[in-house]
Amino acid sequence: MLTNSGLVSYLVVHKIRQKAIADALNVSISTVYRKIKGLGFTQQEVFLLNQKLDIPVHTFYDEIIELSEHE
Repeated sequence: MLTNSGLVSYLVVHKIRQKAIADALNVSISTVYRKIKGLGFTQQEVFLLNQKLDIPVHTFYDEIIELSEHE
């Protein structure tokens, strides 16, 4: 199961609020919450967040890489 723990940790350490992500993507805060909790972000959304909030792309994919390495 994908937990996005790397993303959550990054957001906390860098004090990036869900509202900032919602504003950058032009979606509601509840949509951002669902995406963080497991729905996931599209490639376009990842690109936008990288461009607008300087969130590294690998932050969204670290957990996937870790799970793949264990298989």
